[in-house]
Amino acid sequence: MTRKSTALLLLALIPGVSFAGKNRVPQVTVEQGAKVFYDRCTLCHGYDGLGEGVLSLSIRDYPNTNLLKSKHATDLPGLRKAIAHGGARGEMSEEMPPWGDELTHRDLESVALFVHKLREDPEAGKALLNKESLTGYATVRKGRGVYLTRCALCHGKFGEGDGRMARIIKNPPPFNLTLSGAPDDYLRKIIARGGEAMGRSPRMPPWGGDLTPLEIDSVILYLKTIRAF
Repeated sequence: MTRKSTALLLLALIPGVSFAGKNRVPQVTVEQGAKVFYDRCTLCHGYDGLGEGVLSLSIRDYPNTNLLKSKHATDLPGLRKAIAHGGARGEMSEEMPPWGDELTHRDLESVALFVHKLREDPEAGKALLNKESLTGYATVRKGRGVYLTRCALCHGKFGEGDGRMARIIKNPPPFNLTLSGAPDDYLRKIIARGGEAMGRSPRMPPWGGDLTPLEIDSVILYLKTIRAF
């Protein structure tokens, strides 16, 4: 077996990799692009491309990252160039990192195709991202991202109950999450249903309509990392 055929065999064993044509080259697909976007791009562009990512919401004066209103890279060739080179060439904000050395050719082409799809048909693009959020797996990284954009306003960046809204929310104030020893099942319920439904503070909103079960489980994983014991 040649080195090339061995490499192709190994690729064929990877879930989600498909091939086309006589040369059996991994296919470029919108679905693969949604996966790459979900894993790599939501930190700045958000889970729907509207620019409400962890960094864009938490850093003051962060550049606008709403892909649906961007005037840059309006066609597929422009998107490929923008993703590969980032803002280093002065066409966009320099905060946009270059992905050319980190993404495979297939992933770069796929994510460019996905962003193009997201702009042409936002609802279909968002549906693909939502599907990706449901079929993935919970991670501390995802949980931290959700926490910083949804929870830190009240509970504080490090969960100590000292977020910006703590100046307003009194009796009771936001809970110091580093002191929590609540089990996972209780945390799922209070995050999804809110404080009032669980006999706690009515200021704690219900997130079940905004967060997926995967996102809630990810938040729980992250909360365990900030506990003081």
